[in-house]
Amino acid sequence: MGVILIKNNKGGVGKSWISLQLAGCQAYKNKKVLILTSDSQNNILNFAGIKVDTSKNGLEDMLEGKAYSLVKLRPNLFFLHLQGYKLKKDYEEKLKEAIKEWKEDFDYIVIDGSPVLGLDNIFMELAEHIIIPTFLDKVTTNSVVQMLRTVDLNKIRVVIPNRVGRTKIEKNCYSFLDERLKKLGKLLTMPISQSATITKLIDTGSLIWDSKISKLNFIKEIFEDVWREIENE
Repeated sequence: MGVILIKNNKGGVGKSWISLQLAGCQAYKNKKVLILTSDSQNNILNFAGIKVDTSKNGLEDMLEGKAYSLVKLRPNLFFLHLQGYKLKKDYEEKLKEAIKEWKEDFDYIVIDGSPVLGLDNIFMELAEHIIIPTFLDKVTTNSVVQMLRTVDLNKIRVVIPNRVGRTKIEKNCYSFLDERLKKLGKLLTMPISQSATITKLIDTGSLIWDSKISKLNFIKEIFEDVWREIENE
């Protein structure tokens, strides 16, 4: 059992997509997985090809003791959306209690983290494992370095370079992170390259685990590597 937070203070690095693929890896192994989010865009739904009215029956209603619904994305894979309106002041303890109860029902809880509404602070506290997606540019690399300085290193497991091309800057950023993470005993995965195949999956609302395309095997193995790091702790 574990609570896994996908976290980077810089937006747009693919947190939601990576959260979904990471969770899907275990769901397709018949593990029961719940995805939570602090991102009011609820991009998880779009990436999974699911349409839901996110104005009701979500996390906020749950915290207020109202009816809520877990959205079934795939067999064994569930999602609780964020409704996007202001949370009441006493939500913190209720959220902690809810996650405690969910841990009894689910093998894993994967959290798509985004620094909004104060939720991320709670998710940081409750997370047992932190995964950091990144671009291989100077700004995002510096964001990762800052996280390594400010986040509990005992929780950080893996850094995943995402949407990577073949530029010299990207190669230099990868080498820089690789050297730093090795000193800390943390894994830097092989990069997830920009891919027309992934773009097509996103457009059709498909997970990589839905597909048998051989080109995706390398990317699937990256997520398997992440889970090995999590489970070896």
